[in-house]
Amino acid sequence: MSARHELGTLEASGLVQVAALEPELEYLFRHALVQDAAYSSLLKQDRRTLHRLAADTLLTLYPERQRELAAVIALHLERAGDPAAAAEHLVIAGEHALERFANRESLAFFDRAAASLADDDPRIDLRLRAALGAARVSWTFGSIDGPTERLGRALASGEERADPKLVGDAYFWIAFLRRMRGERPETSPTLKHAAERAAEIGRARGDPLADAFPNAFAGVGMMSTGQLRQGANVLAEALPPILAHGDPLSSAILSGLLSVTYSRLGEFAEAERSLAHAERLAQNGDPIAALDTQIARSSLLIERGDVAEGEALASTCAARSEELGALACSVASNVMAGIGHLARDDALGAKVPLERGDELAQVSNMESFRTLAQGMLGSVRTQLGDVPGGVAAWTLALERSHAMHDRSGEAMTLWQRARTRARATPPNHAAALADIDAATKLLEEMEARPSLARSLRDRAQILRALGRAADADVADQRSRAIGVELGLKDFAP
Repeated sequence: MSARHELGTLEASGLVQVAALEPELEYLFRHALVQDAAYSSLLKQDRRTLHRLAADTLLTLYPERQRELAAVIALHLERAGDPAAAAEHLVIAGEHALERFANRESLAFFDRAAASLADDDPRIDLRLRAALGAARVSWTFGSIDGPTERLGRALASGEERADPKLVGDAYFWIAFLRRMRGERPETSPTLKHAAERAAEIGRARGDPLADAFPNAFAGVGMMSTGQLRQGANVLAEALPPILAHGDPLSSAILSGLLSVTYSRLGEFAEAERSLAHAERLAQNGDPIAALDTQIARSSLLIERGDVAEGEALASTCAARSEELGALACSVASNVMAGIGHLARDDALGAKVPLERGDELAQVSNMESFRTLAQGMLGSVRTQLGDVPGGVAAWTLALERSHAMHDRSGEAMTLWQRARTRARATPPNHAAALADIDAATKLLEEMEARPSLARSLRDRAQILRALGRAADADVADQRSRAIGVELGLKDFAP
């Protein structure tokens, strides 16, 4: 009897059913229990033999569909007891899933591939591909430490024998992940070495992005520590080749970061232009790129004074990030939502997103966001009656900002502490003035003009409370001049 006849008999008995007619005839068991019973009735060795036969048959009959069928082939080889043979197909399956933005699925494939490669397996390129795939996915879905360590181990297992492009990519991702963790080339020899090796290998290969990416991350580093103008200039200069030759996700993220920085400078037209680049790139369907652009949009709205709209958008992004399991996006959007609530003097509303942002920033080692969240939480907890908890959060944020040379985190912490101290019962206007003076000085140095306008407005109120009307008028006039010039929505012309 033919296989088709036997399948027809099984279908007539109700054990299997037709699943698809095109492009090939496919059958499924009607019930999982029947499938399990049939499978369990086979001897273990027979099962392995059939799995190997199934994998070999798929490879022989459909060589042009290897990427599409890689997950099925890998599963058969795993169950045939040959994890080494399965590893290559697991990497291909992960890369194929990544192309379709199936990020969780792709990460699972890359993890299985890494586990399938024995320590003495000589296929260094395959090991690097698995580590690189996991790095591209997991930095938005989990801790930064895991993929960084995996890349380092892969390089240590035989960098000199590997494809130079893969080696360069591995060093690039090590530098990128360490930069995202809050490290700086000046204080992290590992980050500096990785960035230099990535650029060196890229130049040797004639890669147009050899210097663009290191320069872009140098700009991001400047921006994250408060050198807004310098960082924006460096990143803006590095972006054109990245937009022309880089991958859409990196291009969208960097364009969004540039938009955020222009927003903080008060250059909203430039911010809109950068955001337009990011939004176009996000149209390719990558949910992470789309989330990043929306988070950048929420930042622009809050800086411009459309606080309620910006906070609502950030809260929507936070919910969407949780649905996707996008950890990095969840950190940024929750902290942004908390900032929006605090800008509207809503300490209670700020509490949950800031605590969530702080929790996830700690898990993912996103240090600059943790500093910012802790600084804001100091004000939230104090305003809600937990003064010791608030003081502890302020102290931690300032210690961290000093250690990381993070002027931005320091300025925001001091500014919010000044606002809280001025509105306490009883108020401590002298301490509030010392804080607001220090914050204003930092914001002026950073050229963070929207924040400067608002901190000067708060300074004027504190000065009036201290009976220094003339000084208050000067601060108020300057605050209004900046606010009107920038077109901030919370400053009437």
